[in-house]
Order: sequence, then structure tokens, then C-alpha cells
Amino acid sequence: MRLQSSSSQSRAALICPKCGFEQEDGPECLRCGIIFSKFKSPASAVEEASATVVDTESQPATPGLLSRVFRMLPWISLTLSVGVLLLILHQTPPLSIQTDPQAVDRMAEKMAQLQMAMQASQPHAVILNEAELNQWMRDNLVIASTQQAQQAVIPVPVGSEPSVQEVQSALKDVRMNLNGNQLRAYALFALYGKEISLQLDGMIEPQGGYIRLKLTAGKLGSLPIPSSTLNYVVHQMFDSPQSRKKFQPPPQIESVRIENNTLVIATR
Repeated sequence: MRLQSSSSQSRAALICPKCGFEQEDGPECLRCGIIFSKFKSPASAVEEASATVVDTESQPATPGLLSRVFRMLPWISLTLSVGVLLLILHQTPPLSIQTDPQAVDRMAEKMAQLQMAMQASQPHAVILNEAELNQWMRDNLVIASTQQAQQAVIPVPVGSEPSVQEVQSALKDVRMNLNGNQLRAYALFALYGKEISLQLDGMIEPQGGYIRLKLTAGKLGSLPIPSSTLNYVVHQMFDSPQSRKKFQPPPQIESVRIENNTLVIATR
């Protein structure tokens, strides 16, 4: 009897972890039908979930897209600033203008006739072509003082020593190109030891007795100037009370205009 009892207990040694049913060895429970190899107790499931959470927290969080963009902003800003500076320092090639060896004599004669007509209050029109206009501008270009010119590497004519009040700019070159009723102005000036070019396109339009320049395009160095900036410059140049008087011609001058590739100055 003891031998039979011990033999029966050995055959029923397997206990189902889910329902507690005792049975002989087998792959599944004969009562509830669970498969022993796939069954996980609630305690073991909680332990595995806790281990997964710990592993996830131990891994560093991947930075988001917005965080990466903010980290790149200083480099993007620096790259754009360097690009703009290089464009400004890259000079636009000087304008190709008409030249004439006799322009000096003709321009001097025409300016004398204009002066006589203004003094006599007689109607008269002076027509300057492109070569004569550029010669007139070179002769009337404001030259910096000797000290400022040396710092800006500007050649100063012998015996010329303007006062500080006469010094208005550090211009090294100014050119005008006339095309129909349009003009293109080019200026090269020194700024902080660097040569910078400025090119402006537009036309002259009289307005209320003042000479006004209507700008259509412009470049500082090789950097195009936005139209909004051009409009702001025109407003500051021609509409401010301080600058407005500079663009008012003498009362004897009736009009200043560009037509047929020439500059026409007419007296009353």
C-alpha cells in the first residue's frame, strides 16, 4: 500500500500554476488547458515590465527636431552674415562711360554760357552728353582733406586743401551712364579702410521745384538692394527738411532732365 501511494504521488507531481490541478507530466493543463511553457504569472509579468521601464529610462532621450533647429540657428546666422559681408566687399565693375579729349573745353564753354544766361535772366538750354557730364562731375567732386585722403588712399591734387566743412565724403570715383531718359550712377568710396562700390539705377523727375531721383534698382558691392530699402533711402534723402534744400536748384533754373542720352539744364 505504501509503495502504491508513493508511486501515485510521483505520477501526480506536476501542479498547474494557474488552477492548481495536479496531474502527470504533460505540455498543458488537463483542467484549464494552459500551455505550461507559455504561461507567465502576474508577478513575473510585473517584473518584466519594471525591467523594461528601467531600461528605457536609462537610455538617453533623442533630441527633438525643434531642439536641433535651435542649435543650428547661430551657425546659420553666422553663415548668412559672412555671405552678405562678402557680397558687399565684392565690388561691382566700374561703369563703361563715353570719353572725349575735347570734353573739358566744351564743358567749360557750356557752363560759362549757362552762367551768363542765369545772370541775364535769359532762357537758355545747356545739353551735356555723357562724356561732358562725367567730366563736370569729376571737376566738382568733393575731395577729402589731406589727412583723410591719405587714410583712405585718395589722391589729392597739389595745392588743394579743403576745410573740414567742405569734406562731405571719401569718394574715389563717380560715374554716370545715360541711356534714353534713364541714368545709372556708380560710386566708389572708402569705408573703414575698405573700398566699397554703390550702383543706383533710376531717373530724374522734377517735383515741386525740387530735383528728385526715382530709384528702380541698386547694388551695394555685389549685394542687390531691396526695393523697400531704396524707397527708404529716397525718402530720407529727398523728403527730410535738412536734405531737401540741397536738391533745390537756383531760381533761374527751370528744369533739369535726362533725354536722348543727354542731360538738359534749362534756364527761365
